[in-house]
Amino acid sequence: MNGVGAVEVPVKNGSSSMAKRKELKNIASGLYGSFISRNNDVRGYWGVGKLCLAAQRHHTNVVHLDLLSQSNSLMSAEFDKLVAGYHNKLQKYLKSKHLPSNWVVSTVIQLDFSPEYPEKYVPIETWGSLFKLRVLIIDDRGKSYGVEGFNYCGSHDPSKELRSTVERL
Repeated sequence: MNGVGAVEVPVKNGSSSMAKRKELKNIASGLYGSFISRNNDVRGYWGVGKLCLAAQRHHTNVVHLDLLSQSNSLMSAEFDKLVAGYHNKLQKYLKSKHLPSNWVVSTVIQLDFSPEYPEKYVPIETWGSLFKLRVLIIDDRGKSYGVEGFNYCGSHDPSKELRSTVERL
């Protein structure tokens, strides 16, 4: 081990590369970008819309997806494949950055479907309501690496959506 928070790992050209914990912020950002995209689907429909509808049915505004335990706060089997897919993405990202998986003690994706409006909120006319997405990774030293942002989402409604023919996760 060289230095605090770094592990030396060999790379193909014979030199070495230092794995750094600050890469966990980049991993959180990658998970955020993938999760908010339209490629995040549950049975062919946008995963965020499906989670929004499920949250409404469970009378809650906040949903947590725990990627390490592969569980969700709704305790709904409908989202098992989605959570498992993002667990696998997390592991892939850690491996690509040469980071040991034991550095990560928590990775949670949180959706808040009734957030406080951000300071610089500009209302727009669109289908759906404002929601907040947050991805938080906590390392084995207790340091947090997070990314958050706002977007719009309507609860899942098959009469207003096109179903993808390919499931991505």
